[in-house]
Order: sequence, then structure tokens, then C-alpha cells
Amino acid sequence: MPIETAIRRVALADLQLLQKNAHYMDPDEFARLVANIKADGVLTSLPVVYRGTVLSGNHRTQAAIKAGLEESDVIEITSELTEDEQLAIQLSHNSIKGKDDSNILRELYDSINSLDLKLYSGLSDDDFKITDVEVQTLSFVQPTYEDMVIAFLPEEKTLFIEALEKIGKKAKDRLIIAGRISDFDLLFNAVINAKSKLNIINTAEALKTVAELALQKLEETPDESAEPAEVGDVGED
Repeated sequence: MPIETAIRRVALADLQLLQKNAHYMDPDEFARLVANIKADGVLTSLPVVYRGTVLSGNHRTQAAIKAGLEESDVIEITSELTEDEQLAIQLSHNSIKGKDDSNILRELYDSINSLDLKLYSGLSDDDFKITDVEVQTLSFVQPTYEDMVIAFLPEEKTLFIEALEKIGKKAKDRLIIAGRISDFDLLFNAVINAKSKLNIINTAEALKTVAELALQKLEETPDESAEPAEVGDVGED
């Protein structure tokens, strides 16, 4: 039997949320949802309500209230529903949601120029990382990689030696690069600027970009190690 619905304007505080909801959202994802709703000033995806109870859209309703919305349109089911039908609607909205083509998803994500809107999308570069399982399906050889640790150490002799000893115990086969603690802000600001100006979200990608830009600059810089020409040789015929 077809379900009849109507769009209603309701006070969000009057809605009743599900006591048992199998669908969950981690705190970071919920915070992003709250931020998006606050930026929009409206719910762009409407909750589904039956007799004052939210069958679908519980997190959106909670996030809207937290974002400061007092009222919102909802899709109200006006047909009579059995308890089984209510549960079936609740579960179907959580389970039947399709899948993403990772290549198209990445293409669409990369086409967004604004860093703020990339954050708004709820995605990041980390969502497109290839897992070990995916790599193994592409190749019979496990890829090799090397861990690198960048340590910023104090310049005081005693503290410096103590820090080196601690690093030595943890190093094992990892590459350790040591720098002065006073230079930490220099590297940190370079990475932050790269992420901001080039719309990079992944920190590792930003660090690689900083290194590439540094190499480009070095290639443009004259080699100071070259021997200077003899004074007598300049301008001779």
C-alpha cells in the first residue's frame, strides 16, 4: 500500500527521537554535520516523522538543534503504519544507501577548489588512501616503505644527549632526522601555509609539497660551491 506524506513545519524540540537506533555517528562526523547545518541555516535533507517520532534523520535532528535551529520542515507520514512498517522504514533508510565509485568520488572531490567546501563535503584525502588489502589485489609484491621520524631537540648539551639516547632506543630500523627545537615553528608554519594556499588537507602530502618547492628553489639558486674565476681571466681576449 503506498504511503502518503506531507511536508510540515515543526518545532524540532517537540520531536521524539528513537530509543533504539542501530545507526551511529562518531563525534567528529557529528561535529561536521552540526557545522554544515549551522553554515546552511536550514536542514537540506528532511527527517521522516511519524506521529511525532523521527523514523529517519535522528542525527540530523539532533545536529540541527545543536546548531541552533528551532524549527524545520519534515516529511510527515500521514498514513497509518504498523510497528513492523515503522521499523522497516527505519532500517531501510539506514541500509539502502548505495555505494560510491571511488574514482568518480575522487574526481569530484578534487574538482572542489575551496578548502572550506572540501571540509564541508565530509571527505578528506585520507578517505582515498589505498589499504594493504587493496594494494595486494593490484600486485603480488608487497610494497616497501620506510618510516621517518623528524625529532626537534633542545640545544642544551645535557638535554640533547638525553633526547638522543631516547631516540636510539626507539629507532630500530627507522630513519631519524634531528633538528633544533627552535626550528619546529618554521617547518610547522611552512606545512600549514602549503595546506592553506594549495588546498591540501593531508599533512603528509603537504610536507611532500614543501620538500618539492624547496628543491625547485634550490635548482634556481646559483651553486656557491663553484670556484670563482681568476681576476685576470675576466674580460681577456
